[in-house]
Amino acid sequence: MNRIWRSMLYVPANVPRFVAKSATAGADAVLLDLEDSVPPDRKAEARAALAEAVPTARGGGADVLVRVNRPLSIAVGDIEAAIAAGADGILLTKALGPDHVQLAAEVLAAAPRPMRMIVMIETAAALPRMAEMARASPLVAGLLIGAEDLAAEIGAAPDDEIIALAKRQMVLAAVAAGVAPLGTLGTVADYRDAEKLRALVARSRRAGLVGASCIHPSVVPILNEGFSPSAAEVDLARRQLAAAAEAAREGRGSFVVDGMMVDEPILIRARRTLAQAGG
Repeated sequence: MNRIWRSMLYVPANVPRFVAKSATAGADAVLLDLEDSVPPDRKAEARAALAEAVPTARGGGADVLVRVNRPLSIAVGDIEAAIAAGADGILLTKALGPDHVQLAAEVLAAAPRPMRMIVMIETAAALPRMAEMARASPLVAGLLIGAEDLAAEIGAAPDDEIIALAKRQMVLAAVAAGVAPLGTLGTVADYRDAEKLRALVARSRRAGLVGASCIHPSVVPILNEGFSPSAAEVDLARRQLAAAAEAAREGRGSFVVDGMMVDEPILIRARRTLAQAGG
């Protein structure tokens, strides 16, 4: 994908004051919601609001995606409204399988400029098909598990290990397909405990997740910081790559930096760290 979304802020598309505030939240992406945060009798209003909400939310430099509804008969109108408003992409909710992803991609293909899709896995039946969905269309930019919906179906808590296990499986499916694995290994719903959230994000990043969504602006800076390489990580990566260049001139493929052996897998991580840090 063109941009790694470290932080993605959900905002109901039909609440103008929240949309306006989202532009100053510092999120990498604003997720204008037409689904769960919008009452059934306000869906049409929220869809019509996209025409103003998309450019407003983009005012702070964020990408803007639209979370669309199910069933597909409603989703098509939502996607067409997102295209007309100039959104950067959609969140495909309650994805069923690769055919579902391909049908949504057909609608997105009508957009005058490229749009991307985050595929949301929210049912137990969809879990075994994550790898297929990740590869179903070149428009797929990432996978995201809807923990609340999945947990409700299973009868588990959204921060239970069974949900974390599904997310770890999602990381493997996403990486194998070359798309972004998104989310955290727990829940960020309790935004008041900043230290707990920082620990959660750090653990999630170690598991291979690269960004996550949230519903409160106070979580955005925690996500941005936690899913970004630290200054120490960037410094180490630069020194590892510099040492690699020197070793190559001497015909060596492995060497030591800071007392630790470095070879190609470590250099892959170093290059990824610098890419995430913007150079």
